[in-house]
Amino acid sequence: MGKQVMDELEVVDAIRLLRVRLAALETKAADLCKQHFDFAMAENKTRAWEHKSVLYAQARMRDNTLSVAWYEVRWYGSKAAKTRRMTKKLIRKPKDKHGYNLDALLKLAQPWEADRVRDIEQELLPIRREATFIGKAIGQLNHISKREGGFR
Repeated sequence: MGKQVMDELEVVDAIRLLRVRLAALETKAADLCKQHFDFAMAENKTRAWEHKSVLYAQARMRDNTLSVAWYEVRWYGSKAAKTRRMTKKLIRKPKDKHGYNLDALLKLAQPWEADRVRDIEQELLPIRREATFIGKAIGQLNHISKREGGFR
């Protein structure tokens, strides 16, 4: 059998470092989502119902995957009867891209938030790209450690 390129400890360390970086990207993405949320909520207080923001961004980490998605928020039910409920509808991102179609986002954005949405989406794009590469790298390293019964 040939010489192994990486030993088990090196693989474990590499996976650990990649997960640390992925967690840092999640923190950065969540902060950007919160910036939009805080901005929209502050502006919504002074706006009429038809001029309130309906966009909501959310970062979510599952296993080795970080996703940052935009949602369209809708309300139904009666506020007076305390039956008001919120629904979030996922805005689809093109599968072959790391970012959203800005035209689709800006169509839902209010004029007062369009610049902020554009800026935040531009900052989220490289985060999504890097998270995709990190997830693939972790998967490959896991594959290395599990092949042929793992390391001996």
